Amino acid sequence: MSDLIQHLQANYSTLRKSEKKIADYLQQHAEERLDFSITELARRLKVSETTVSRFCRVIGLRGFQDLKLSVAASLNKADEFENIPPTIHEGDATPEIGRKLAESLAGSIAKTQQSLNVEDMDRAIDAIARAKQIYLYGIGGSAVIARAAHHLFTKAGLNCVVYTDGYMQTVSASMIKPKMVALGVSNTGITKHVVDAAKIAAKRGAITIGMTSDRDSALARASKICLATPLEYKDTPLYGGAIDAKACQLYLVDLLYLGVLFKLGKPLKRNLNTTAYALGTYYNPIGMQL
Repeated sequence: MSDLIQHLQANYSTLRKSEKKIADYLQQHAEERLDFSITELARRLKVSETTVSRFCRVIGLRGFQDLKLSVAASLNKADEFENIPPTIHEGDATPEIGRKLAESLAGSIAKTQQSLNVEDMDRAIDAIARAKQIYLYGIGGSAVIARAAHHLFTKAGLNCVVYTDGYMQTVSASMIKPKMVALGVSNTGITKHVVDAAKIAAKRGAITIGMTSDRDSALARASKICLATPLEYKDTPLYGGAIDAKACQLYLVDLLYLGVLFKLGKPLKRNLNTTAYALGTYYNPIGMQL
């Protein structure tokens, strides 16, 4: 993935609506040169030449000619893998990949913590702690995050269910009630069934929480509370989802879990002791003594 495309994706949420048209075009035509004038680009995208010039300056270029040169340079990097940290390259040795991956994941989690909206997190913790039932939604790579949340919340005695296919997400959301919570996970924020489930749940009066990297996404707009992770680079779902995104989302899930544990206190501690005893008694493959 080229440096230009990475830069566009990292700063996409800060662009104006007209500027996003240009960014979208460049990403959709990342394998094509800009072999036409600023006037032609503006005409194709139905924006002004001034908007194109301003876009170039916003992304750190001096003008349209610099943009054309950057696009041309990006074509030399078109063979790299999608959805892996941009510092990791195919020719790296295993120890180097391990070091870079650890640094990338640690850096992404640190950025998530630094950019965390504490008020939104506290609202999410309070909503989950008060909820009569929690519905968790995720598809594909995001299903892993939803299932991780389900595992933690269930062991602590919270009443929650997880749905990872679109059909059941739609059905369950249509049956949700007020004083319940629907938490949808989608790094891109555009996963149709997760977004639809959030919209349905909101109409039914439930508190909706969206976990995404894009605060301007459809999922964020459908959610009363948005828990956002930094957009490091574009998530291309067909390639399996961004590695860093999953680590950041698991960090948010663990933060939610700890927040609910400390908010509800003794009842959840008793629940954890109960599930630990049951596992030790009835599911103890290593024969550990309790």
